[in-house]
Amino acid sequence: MTERPQPAGAGGGAAAALLPRGVLVVGTGLIGTSAALGLRAQGVTVWLQDADEESAAVAEERGAGVRGAPETAPDLVLVAVPPVAAPTVILDSLRTYVDATVSDVASTKARLQREVEARAAESSSTALLMRFVAGHPLAGREVSGPAAALPDLFADRVWALTPSEATEPARTELVRAVVESLGALPVVTTAEEHDRAVALTSHTPQVVSSTVAAGLGGLGESAVRLSGQGLRDVTRLAASDPGLWTEILTSNAEPVADALDALIERLSAVRDGLREGAAGPVRGALEAGVAGRRLVQGKHGSGPVEFAVVAVTVADRPGELGRLFADAGRTGVNLEDVRIEHAQGRPTGLVELEVAPASQAALAEGLRSSGWDVRG
Repeated sequence: MTERPQPAGAGGGAAAALLPRGVLVVGTGLIGTSAALGLRAQGVTVWLQDADEESAAVAEERGAGVRGAPETAPDLVLVAVPPVAAPTVILDSLRTYVDATVSDVASTKARLQREVEARAAESSSTALLMRFVAGHPLAGREVSGPAAALPDLFADRVWALTPSEATEPARTELVRAVVESLGALPVVTTAEEHDRAVALTSHTPQVVSSTVAAGLGGLGESAVRLSGQGLRDVTRLAASDPGLWTEILTSNAEPVADALDALIERLSAVRDGLREGAAGPVRGALEAGVAGRRLVQGKHGSGPVEFAVVAVTVADRPGELGRLFADAGRTGVNLEDVRIEHAQGRPTGLVELEVAPASQAALAEGLRSSGWDVRG
């Protein structure tokens, strides 16, 4: 390994200054290629391997690395293949590259780690486990594949690390350094705690989004048009790859089933209240939702903050968003967040600019003076 300056935008910590000289990325989908792009931007040598040669070729064309076997022994092997293939690739990598640290990006950990440990024990190779650091970046997009990869995909996103008792601490620190160099926030936890958490925070939202979207199939086009931004927000995840998500959900079956049982119980209480004409259970569920939403961290990982909204009508043509942001910048008001709602059947959209409440009037006045149609 070699010491390198911490890249701009990377996570903090002394470990972030240590990066591997060479990394082999096995699996050139969205996650693997994004990690490769981020590492290449820091001068790390990256090799790419994938059973799908076309995928590896696209990743190489995008500058993520060089296809083929490493020319020198890699310091790190990052396994970014589907969950069903991960145990085999992890063990093969540990056996092939006898000094390398091996990590993975599978979205469920307990089942994978049990399988890796069991296979290693069967072949009397438990010493290999000292070099394995299981991981999971909580980042992604609704689109997949190397063409959708982004070098900053992991910026400010949590990256869970679940080393086992057998893992050497120095191996964990190496992976932590890589994670921080990609701008992610490493969180060390156990495989079981990780799987229980993501069952509720990641896997259940995917199921909910998909099942809500599935209900739209029985509606006609005119009925679907009777929708606002809420439908788009809730169904955004429904565009995700069904094959990949089937593997993810079934690999974390029990925790997800437990989370869905609890969700079904809450939904049943609302349903029964509606059928019985009882407002109490309905209001109680909505109030509990408000309380739960407050637990979701806000900007830069801080506690949630209530922002004011300045809504602006924007024409759907090139350059309009850039002009809006430029005019907003001239007001001196910091934009905390931005949301865009497209008007159905009209060449306009509604851009909601979130700002600190004390800045709302100044931004609205400044944009109006620049000729923008500010709502409210």
